[in-house]
Amino acid sequence: MKNQINEIRNYFIKVLKDVKTQESLNLLIDELLWKKWKLNEILKWLKDLSDSDKKEIWILANELKEFIKSESEKKEIEIEKINYSKIEEEEKIDPTLSFESKDLWHLHPISLTSKLLEDIFISLWFKVEDWPQIETEEFNFDKLNIPDNHPARDVWDTFWITDEINSIKKSWDKHLLRTHTSPVQIRTMLSKELPIKIIVPGRVFRYEQEDARHTCNFYQLEWLVVWEKVTFWDLKWTLDTVMKKLLWENTNLRFRPSIFPFTEPSAEIDVSCQLCAWSGCKMCSGTGWVELLWAWMVHPKVLSFCWIDPEKYSGFAFGMWIDRIAAQRYWVSSSRMFYQNKLKLNEQF
Repeated sequence: MKNQINEIRNYFIKVLKDVKTQESLNLLIDELLWKKWKLNEILKWLKDLSDSDKKEIWILANELKEFIKSESEKKEIEIEKINYSKIEEEEKIDPTLSFESKDLWHLHPISLTSKLLEDIFISLWFKVEDWPQIETEEFNFDKLNIPDNHPARDVWDTFWITDEINSIKKSWDKHLLRTHTSPVQIRTMLSKELPIKIIVPGRVFRYEQEDARHTCNFYQLEWLVVWEKVTFWDLKWTLDTVMKKLLWENTNLRFRPSIFPFTEPSAEIDVSCQLCAWSGCKMCSGTGWVELLWAWMVHPKVLSFCWIDPEKYSGFAFGMWIDRIAAQRYWVSSSRMFYQNKLKLNEQF
């Protein structure tokens, strides 16, 4: 048996020298160790040996097994280096060569709109804030005056993080993909000194039926101002100024009373449709108005949650769908087109 083990060892060393590819190496290993396993033909006779011989043959067999594995790994690295050398030779380039750079990239319409919005607000002395897109239930709902049993939670069809993670979390600490950018307002009020004057652009997620105005992944921008004697009139003036800079001077706004759990009073704001100019289209559902914004005075409870005295300070905020703003600014008939990788659309901007 010792001679047979040595024969297998010598056979392996001899054949290994001629192996040039990973496939050949795999076949050799299968032959000796796995599928056919020549060692198996030897070891099946161990039962006929004495205890001392069994131990000796078993040790020799295991040593051979480890030797084959070790040498195979070395050979695998050698083959890999040879393959990489071939690739380097075949794909060799001269980095000193110059070439004409033309149409290499351009910004997406949503990125263009976001940048324009940031420029407008920065000119009005706003600061830009951001936060990760995975939020906790506490900041996404609870601290915005939307507790677990509140019916308003049904409005947000939420993408929750896997049960394996949330099952070990407390109810207020469960993780989700944020349904709006409002949690950043809460975090800012908790961490920044007054006065607060910020904008929060970012990506949000809701499980929604897609149509010309809705997608399950979209972009929002919210603003927040918190200071003494802030009123709804300040909100309307700022909003009117921004929208006329963003779209055009002839843009009309329509305020509709609405209810949000974390605001008081609140309004949804429609903008005159730039696509059809009152003639009717899918974007405005034939009404001539597109719902682009929402605005509110910050609810006193929300200020209290953030350790801000609601008797002394007040705040206003508003939000907008950047996707819909981009569609209005660039006359795109459906927000879904921004996510369909249509180069004919994107190359226009």
